[in-house]
Amino acid sequence: MENEKLEDLRDQINSLDNQMIELLDQRSLIVTEVGKLKDKNRSVVDEIREQEVLDRLISLSKGKYSKDSIIRIWRELFEASSNLQIENTSPITTKRSIEKIKIYKGGKSTIDGKVDIIKLSSNENPLGPSKTIKNFSNYKLNRYPQISGDALREAIANLHQLNFDQIVLGCGSDETLLFAALSFCQYGDEIIHAEHGFEMYPIIAKVVGAISRVAKEINYKITVDSICDQLTSATKLIYIANPNNPTGSYLSKKEIRNLMSKIPPHVIVVLDCAYAEYVQMEDYDSDFSLVNKYENIILTRTFSKAYGLAAIRLGWCYSSPIVASILSRVKGPFNTNTIAQDVALKALQDQNHIDNVILENKKNKDWFENELKKLDCKFFPSFANFTFIESNKEKALIISEKLSEEGILIRQLDSYQLPHCLRITIGTMSDMKKIIEILKNIL
Repeated sequence: MENEKLEDLRDQINSLDNQMIELLDQRSLIVTEVGKLKDKNRSVVDEIREQEVLDRLISLSKGKYSKDSIIRIWRELFEASSNLQIENTSPITTKRSIEKIKIYKGGKSTIDGKVDIIKLSSNENPLGPSKTIKNFSNYKLNRYPQISGDALREAIANLHQLNFDQIVLGCGSDETLLFAALSFCQYGDEIIHAEHGFEMYPIIAKVVGAISRVAKEINYKITVDSICDQLTSATKLIYIANPNNPTGSYLSKKEIRNLMSKIPPHVIVVLDCAYAEYVQMEDYDSDFSLVNKYENIILTRTFSKAYGLAAIRLGWCYSSPIVASILSRVKGPFNTNTIAQDVALKALQDQNHIDNVILENKKNKDWFENELKKLDCKFFPSFANFTFIESNKEKALIISEKLSEEGILIRQLDSYQLPHCLRITIGTMSDMKKIIEILKNIL
């Protein structure tokens, strides 16, 4: 009897599937005709109309399918429909989200005609790594590295009093950010990030086929409310750089806990703490206790900034046991190399160097920003290893070009939609004095 009922229900599903195929065939013909009427000089994708369709269908849906499932299904349909309207002469195609990616370029590293330059465009550590890191000649380069970097993970766990199994290494913390999206986002899901946050967040969203939802800022800082305003049924991931790059602002302990109390428990919050070592504020959450309280949080760290090891591309993240186990499944084997693991291990053993880096950064930054005040040069409080300056587009360009002429590279923030702003990495005291002398003739 049960088998008969099961077969009957399956027959009903088959009948509905047949009707759906017929409707999709009809829809495809209409979509194709619509495409013929669209302006070929503009994108065939109308994101405003797509959102209106989604809102309408969600309001009509009365069945058991979740709202996020409905959204994903229709976004897949939008993708297929746009493909019918695009004239493509090549058999090689990709997701439309990939086509929208603007390749990450980062800060400039060269100046034509100049050999000796001062590079303050990429937030690197001017003091470099620990002096204990010397010899690279003794590695067995014919052997694979530790598959998950167990020795380094043990050292990280011991230093910060963490659980070894909840640490996942990445080729830079960028890779752990990607792991999060690959693990928890499907095509058509949504990712929230700051309007002026790290450029990789919207890129990662497009890589996995997700939609970016932008949290607005007040005085270059996001708020709990601005993040929550972007929450929808399709939200799966929230990226928060803490402190934020390029603005240098951060969310306090209280603000983060307030946020965690307001978001659904299935939404993963990634706190990108690349600059954590530089923050000296009492209300900044510098430890890893959030992971003990919230199962849906990922904390990332890097060896590229305070540790002065940007060249080896090594970062890591810490999360709850269930999240860490999922990230570990996504992580490829041997994703960090032997030299990077060993160099990072040596760097961890010299915490005196990190203390010196932090003190030197603070001393030079305080001096530099005090001199900027004397020049009436407007800047916002930054809690990382850079100064965030606000001017106007014309003056920002003049400053950037004049410093470049003198062999000094900084970052004009056009790619962050902040062409009127500058980000200047804190270098040595000599570096900062050279900048001030040049600015005196400009401002």
